[in-house]
Amino acid sequence: MTTPGFPLRPRVPPTIATARPTRSRLHIRTRITLVATVAVGLVLVLTAVGLVAVMRIGLVRELDRRLVVESDILEATTVRRALPELARRPDLIVQVVSTEGSVVASSSGADPTGERSIVGQPLPWSPTSGARTLSIDDPDLGEIRVRATPIGDQGRWLLVARSEAQLQQSIRAVRGALLVLVPLITGVLALVVWLGVGRALRPIEAMRSTVSGISDRDLTRRVPEPGTGDEVDRLAVTMNDMLARLDAASQRERQLVADASHELRSPLASVRALVETRSLAGDDIEAHDAATMAAILRLQSLVEQLLELASQDSTAGGTASAVDLDDLVLGQADLLRRTIDLAIDTSDVSGGQVTGSPDALRRLVENLASNAVRHARTTMRFAVREAGGFVELVVGDDGPGIAPADRARVFERFTRLDEARTVDEAGAGLGLAIVAGIVDRHHGTVMVGTDPVLGGAEFVVRLPVGAAGPAGQIGPTV
Repeated sequence: MTTPGFPLRPRVPPTIATARPTRSRLHIRTRITLVATVAVGLVLVLTAVGLVAVMRIGLVRELDRRLVVESDILEATTVRRALPELARRPDLIVQVVSTEGSVVASSSGADPTGERSIVGQPLPWSPTSGARTLSIDDPDLGEIRVRATPIGDQGRWLLVARSEAQLQQSIRAVRGALLVLVPLITGVLALVVWLGVGRALRPIEAMRSTVSGISDRDLTRRVPEPGTGDEVDRLAVTMNDMLARLDAASQRERQLVADASHELRSPLASVRALVETRSLAGDDIEAHDAATMAAILRLQSLVEQLLELASQDSTAGGTASAVDLDDLVLGQADLLRRTIDLAIDTSDVSGGQVTGSPDALRRLVENLASNAVRHARTTMRFAVREAGGFVELVVGDDGPGIAPADRARVFERFTRLDEARTVDEAGAGLGLAIVAGIVDRHHGTVMVGTDPVLGGAEFVVRLPVGAAGPAGQIGPTV
């Protein structure tokens, strides 16, 4: 019934907004190329600047060295008061000036009038300050490098200079070449990085494409392995290993569902038939109810075993602790003596401590004991001993035993042997499969053979002392 004026609206499930990380618009190939190009370009630019600076320093030092040699020669001549023929060196600019800056003598390359000093008037330093070298930008001569040397006590200065035109020309030539080479090398490097990264990422793209086509219904496909032995190849191998594990887990899950459906069909049909025929039981109603309860208990046991198998498949392990295996065995033996009419031999049970899950190891002992009880005629035995860093658990019976051809498959799920080994319909073929899973999680081994004492089947479980995984965890055998 609806309220007038308030029409009912269909309930819309709320939309759950999930925050997604912001993705970069640039592909990894582009990002790597940009980073490499910028980094190398910056290095090349700094290198070019440093090269030009070092080249200029070297050329200036060489020019100064030549000026020092020429100044020493001219100074020796001038000190003897015999002014040199300055005009004979057209590539050299030479002047003799007084402290006040007046020109005493001048070469043909200096000021044509012979009146203007190339360092200015008056000189900015005293004769006692010693020789010095400096650069001057002369309006007529351009950029020149000058060596000023005081001439004895005459109050005169010898100025020897050379033009920096050739030096500047060399620097401009190198700078121009670098302005072309640096962008060119950077561009070529960017192209090489682009192609190289693309080639390196090609296997990853192939893996991505393959993985995107793998569905949960078909996990048999594998990513291509480059076979180069590098990180990409190891990534492909790791992904294939992961896909193989997922495929195996999926197959186990499908097999478990199929086997469980097959095994549950019979007890469910039995329970249904017993329930439907209860009204027809008449005076046998109690026996009928007992049969119904037995079928329900069988169904319950099967479901519990299936849950145990599912738990083993879905979890990596449990918390490990020290477990006295002999205490578990003796406790199970005492329980059997009170509930069944069999001789239980525990004379060979001695101390044996392992590290593992107490609940799992208790289930291990219970399943082996139940299997022996199901097939023993009069006697079964337990043995626990420690040797060589291992603890051995032995469970034997005097039943018909297991044929050598069947000893490997008895640990498979839903495995039943001939009628001699399945006299009790309560067995679903899961107990020994659970035993094998527990042993594997504890890094041990389990074998079946012929009991040398009783002549029936003998199950031998070997568990290493201290079998816990990292951080006290029990994991699958690696």
